[in-house]
Amino acid sequence: MSRIHFLNVYEGDCNIIQHDSGRVSVIDVSNADDHVDTEAERQMKASAARQEIRNRNYVPQDKRNYGQKHIADNPIDYLKKWNISNIFRFVVTHPDMDHLDGIRDFFGAFSVTNVWDTNNRKPDVGSGGGYNGEDWQFYKAIRDGRNTEVSRHTFYSKDAGDYYSPDHLHILAPTRQLVEQAVASGDYNDSSYVLLYTPPKSNGGNWKFLFAGDSHDRTWQHILNDQQLRVMVSNVDVLFAPHHGRDSARSYDFLNVVNPKLTLFGNAGSEHLAYSRYPEIRITNNQAGYIILDITSDYFDVYVKNEQFAIDFKAKRGWSRPLRNTNFDAFPLVRWNA
Repeated sequence: MSRIHFLNVYEGDCNIIQHDSGRVSVIDVSNADDHVDTEAERQMKASAARQEIRNRNYVPQDKRNYGQKHIADNPIDYLKKWNISNIFRFVVTHPDMDHLDGIRDFFGAFSVTNVWDTNNRKPDVGSGGGYNGEDWQFYKAIRDGRNTEVSRHTFYSKDAGDYYSPDHLHILAPTRQLVEQAVASGDYNDSSYVLLYTPPKSNGGNWKFLFAGDSHDRTWQHILNDQQLRVMVSNVDVLFAPHHGRDSARSYDFLNVVNPKLTLFGNAGSEHLAYSRYPEIRITNNQAGYIILDITSDYFDVYVKNEQFAIDFKAKRGWSRPLRNTNFDAFPLVRWNA
């Protein structure tokens, strides 16, 4: 049995996989806080830009605002609640601050064995924009090889090795060319890792959980033009929407192949979400709070933190009222069978 935790972290990303092997993967981080503030952290938390990030949770007129963004998860507290102390692999999908928010505190709170990174060469970003410049400097020390306490690795599409193969993780992107194009353009979204997690089913098949990072059109051209990768991403069970589900002036043709049963969106303001572009079922962090996928070989269950959203979701379908699962501190939403 494995679990995926999709955390509710303002406008960034933080996904946690508890693998069958007992290892833990964390993909990106946002809103991580050890509750011991430096002066730079105090200034960041008090800044108007940070307050604006906290406050952006607009929703369309035909959608209910469940207000979960205002009670965002702290990944450090969340992992400690699950008694997790070691992170086997920490994946930096790409070097944007909403995917590095609180990385310094995060690495101080846990033992991190391996870091997956890209050779992105992004120049210094400094403080501002609602983020702490100390996080960038900490990340840059890892990227530049000056932090020797962790083992840093760079991988490309279709790479395989002991750092990830035993845990059913497959790297679909980036390629070296995508990274170099991102460096040349200064837009690092298409240098993002795209990962497919494929734990086994009892019927001999595999589940498909697709972590899309901030991948944009060039990345999806690479994936869909490669027949092997195209088959791998076809008809996935769960898609963690690229770029938090934002409407980013992009092509959505990839959805004709990916065709997810369930799509999960981050906390971008809903006026920026391409909500209607994705097939049903679609769930946002602002609706559900954190989301837990509890995976067995026969089925996977979806749990959400927010009781009212779970009640409304099930009532809309004529299903019984959900009962809180005390182990997960969450409410059951739906089950998919193998």
